[in-house]
Amino acid sequence: MAKIPELSDRPLDPALLDLALDGYLGYVLRRAQMKVFQHLSARLEPFDLRPAQFTALMIIEQHPGLMQADLARALAIEPPQAVVLVNKLEKLGLAMRVRCKPDKRSYGIFLSKSGEAQLKELKEIAQQSDVDSTRSLDQQERGQLIALLRKLYRDNP
Repeated sequence: MAKIPELSDRPLDPALLDLALDGYLGYVLRRAQMKVFQHLSARLEPFDLRPAQFTALMIIEQHPGLMQADLARALAIEPPQAVVLVNKLEKLGLAMRVRCKPDKRSYGIFLSKSGEAQLKELKEIAQQSDVDSTRSLDQQERGQLIALLRKLYRDNP
């Protein structure tokens, strides 16, 4: 009969718990993404925003008047999730839906004046959060990492 190992009173070192997974790209990417997003989430919390909502504001700024379905595609979310997201941005007074003239059933999404002003501050916060959460990398490593990750997600085999 196999001997059951004794449990130690000492807690396990968290760095040793996931060693078997450290060689899997998906796992390492997810852990890095969680660290960066948790850092940004904490910085956005006083504004009652999440990283996806900040991302949506950035996309809306770059493409004023885009349709909700296009925003959903850009965020890689389902259209009903985009509805909830835009509703939240409207509730916060950061974005607004404007009926399109050619197709009265369609609405374009625009930043409000308040949204434009607040987005300037949010960009600075996000940029600093990005730098702070990747402090273990030097500028060259950070640039290489961004370039490699872009290459991974933009590659269309």
